[in-house]
Amino acid sequence: MPVKNFLSRSAFLLPPRRVSTLKQRQQLQKTNMSVKGMVIALAVIVCATIVQGFPMFKGGRCLCKGPGVKAVKVANIEKATIIYPSNNCDKIEVIITLKAHKGRRCLNPKSKQASIIIKKTGRMNFLKYQNV
Repeated sequence: MPVKNFLSRSAFLLPPRRVSTLKQRQQLQKTNMSVKGMVIALAVIVCATIVQGFPMFKGGRCLCKGPGVKAVKVANIEKATIIYPSNNCDKIEVIITLKAHKGRRCLNPKSKQASIIIKKTGRMNFLKYQNV
């Protein structure tokens, strides 16, 4: 009787055996790796969407720094470009390209010459789209 009693106690104290094959272990590792990959991809997507909403610069990316000049000689103007407020810059910018490769100048949008240029280009754009 002591032998029977000994066997029952030792069977009770031993933990149950885990029977796993090599294929089961490999499947478990693949599943864990794919779950980790999905979690990492999801984290990157969430971070990218959060960062996209943050403004990169406080003042934006305006082309004109400072208020700009009040006037430019009309004879030196080759082209006038008006950039309206957008997500990049929160102010109107009037950029004048000068003839003879003398560069560009920013006009102060509140100056008299800039307001005339804005009105003329607005009128030209209206007529341009009117004939469509």
